[in-house]
Formats: sequence, structure tokens, C-alpha cells
Amino acid sequence: MKGSPSGGLARVIALAAAIGCGHTEPFGSPSSEPPDQPFDATPPVRLTFNLGPDRGAAWLPDGSGILYSAQQPGRNDKDVCLALLPPGGGHQERLSCDIPPSGDHSTDAIESPAPAPDGRLVFFGLSSAIGSLTPRSAAISLASVADPASLVQLRSLPYTIPGGRMHSGASQLRWLSPSRVVYLAERVDYGRTCGISSICADWDTTTTGVDVARLDLDDPSALPRLVPGSDYASGVSVGATDDEVYYTLLGDTRVYHQVLSTGAVSVVHDFGSTGVARDVDVVGNRMAAIVGGRIAFGTDPAFGPTQWDSGGVLHVVDLQAATDETLDGPGLFRRPQISPSGTAIVAEGYAVNTVVVTDTFGVVRELPVVSRNGDLYLFGQP
Repeated sequence: MKGSPSGGLARVIALAAAIGCGHTEPFGSPSSEPPDQPFDATPPVRLTFNLGPDRGAAWLPDGSGILYSAQQPGRNDKDVCLALLPPGGGHQERLSCDIPPSGDHSTDAIESPAPAPDGRLVFFGLSSAIGSLTPRSAAISLASVADPASLVQLRSLPYTIPGGRMHSGASQLRWLSPSRVVYLAERVDYGRTCGISSICADWDTTTTGVDVARLDLDDPSALPRLVPGSDYASGVSVGATDDEVYYTLLGDTRVYHQVLSTGAVSVVHDFGSTGVARDVDVVGNRMAAIVGGRIAFGTDPAFGPTQWDSGGVLHVVDLQAATDETLDGPGLFRRPQISPSGTAIVAEGYAVNTVVVTDTFGVVRELPVVSRNGDLYLFGQP
């Protein structure tokens, strides 16, 4: 996405990070370095210090660690690997690359990992020729936290749902029940802008939410079922039971709750003039969401309804007391995840830098630019 950290595989391929990787190694070899201390304990704790992107954080169900996606700079194939950190930060404990296993001649990426209490793992995996803009294969896959390379593909993408909409991406995967996964189905667009002088910008990727989808692991060959009323969703979270979901919609300030068995929908919180809400996550009575910030919603003439998102402000709402707290930190944030205990939140943080530009009339301006490379930040104590 132009000006955004949330692009698809184009961003996966184009960016580099700064952590070494054990080639084709499954999880299992702990580092000899102390794993239980962050680099800097100043709150919010910055957990990662890559030159490239760290994203898609997910807590292990018992709160004993944080899984996330990290790209490796020293690899010619530019793989995005699955990493594991201690819950309070510190040295990276595990790293698993070449997922899906395509070898040194492909860029392989594992995104949006979702671990289950029984040790299973679902994720969105992509594979591309090195340097290619678009993936040659993409799928939601099932593996294990212990060995994510031993995967079974559940649902390949893209696919077209009844009515004609295409799902070409997936993020925010969540376990709704032991046999069902819910996720944000996305539309991934590729384009570039050209000026009157026929000089064109680099190709860029825009990822926009399309639906909240449910995938039945007992029948993965069937098309995913859609949550009614979730057209053009921008975030999804499970609730306390397997009969409910929370979600947000493009350009909307509200967070919705739906009972799946009855279809009953209610608004659990409206951020109003604070801004557009997305990236919702709920644990108990605590809800985290990204609100406002660098975001725009409109209709792209080529692709249709589109939301351009470079991050926003992290809000935490007590659903019972109806209180709303803003958590301050450097830059803008995306995709917060509340710890199983409800006492901590990990989120992607993106620095906002100032660049000086001179326009065609010779006027010098200072413009804020959001970094495309995110790091993970921890709020509170797990």
C-alpha cells in the first residue's frame, strides 16, 4: 500500500530485515543468549530492532511467548520467517524459514500466525519468484508451532465467493473453535501512478479488507462462509465463545459484535470524532483497536472501495465500564494483540519521519512520512 506498512507480498519481497536465520530449521533450537530481557525496558518496550518489517504478532495461548513474521536481510531469497520472542521481550528464541518450503530460489513468507492451545498453527503462506511483484502461490495452511514447515494447505487463494467478489489475501487469522478459523479476507491490488511526462512510480501493493470469513477445518475444500453484514471489513476478533465475533468496517468509527447462531448485531463502541476504527482485538472485557491516524477511505477508479492505512493511535476500551484509554508511544500503530491474561498488548509500531521536499515552484516543504518497516512494541506486563 502506498505510504502504508500493510502492503502484501510486494512489501514482503522489497524489504529487508536484520536478524539471522537458521535455514529451513523448524522451531526447536533455543539460543544460548539470555532470552528474558528486552533491549530497552523503557515503556512501551520496543521488542524488535530490525531494519525491515516485523509484523503480525500473536501470543501463544498460555502467554509464554510472542510469534511474529520477520524478514531476513542475509538471505538471498528474502524469506519472511516465523520468529518467537519471550513474552516480556529479549533475544529471539526461535526462527523458522522456507515456509512454504520452496527452496533458495523463491521468496517464501509466513504471515498472520495463529497458534492454538493444542499446539496447532494456522497461517497465511505465500511463495514468489525472487524479486517478483505478485505471488505464484498463496494459501491458508495448517501446521504446528513446533514445526511450521510440516504444513497442510487448507485453502488456496485467490478464490471467488458467490456474488463475484474475489479474496486474494488473508490476515488476522483467529481460532474460533478447535475446528474453525475466522479471518479477514482481503483484496490485494497492484498498481502505480504515472505523471504527464509518462514517468511512472514504482509498482505498489494495496491491501483492502473485503469480508470476515470462516474456514471449516473439517471441510476445507468448501468455500469459506462469510459473516453476514461484514462486507468490507477492516478487522476481526473472536470473543469469549465460538458463537461470536467482533469486527470493524472500512471508513467506520464503530466496533460491531455479532452472535453467529442468530445473526444479532450490536455496536459495542463508537469512537466517533476520534476517527476510523480497525484492527480490533478483544480479550474478556478489554478491547484494543487502532483509531484515526494516517488513513483514508474512498473508491479507487480501478479497484473499487479501498482503505489506505499507514497506522493510527492505539486505544484500549473497557467494554463493561465503557471507558476509552489512549496508549501513547512513538509513531503510529497497527494490529494490536492483547495477551491471554489481558494485562499486556503487543502491536506493530511505525516511525513517523520528516522529509524536506521542493515542489515544482521551488517551495520547500517539510512532510511527514510513515516508515514502511515496523517493529513490535509491548504495552504493560504479560
